[in-house]
Amino acid sequence: MRVTQHKETPGLGDKIERRLSDWITGFSGKKIQSDNDSHWAVKKDGGDFDQFTGATITPRAVVNAVKRAGLYARTLPAQLPQLPARGE
Repeated sequence: MRVTQHKETPGLGDKIERRLSDWITGFSGKKIQSDNDSHWAVKKDGGDFDQFTGATITPRAVVNAVKRAGLYARTLPAQLPQLPARGE
C-alpha cells in the first residue's frame, strides 16, 4: 500500500507518505478476517493501527480504504474464470 497523492496538512496528515513516515508499512502482513474485523481501525477506535497526534481523520480514512480494498481482493478468486494450470 502506498499513497500516491494527497492534500494533507504538512506535518499532520502527510505522515501517510512513505518518505515522511513508516506508518503506511504497518499494513504489511496484516490479514482481514471479515467486514466487522475490529482490528482494522485506529487505536482511538479500538483497533490496531496508530493515529497521528492531531490527525485522526486521515489515518482512519486510510485504514478504512485499505480494509475495503482487502475485502474486495478476497472476492476476486471466485470472480475469475477457472484457468487450466500452466502446461495442461
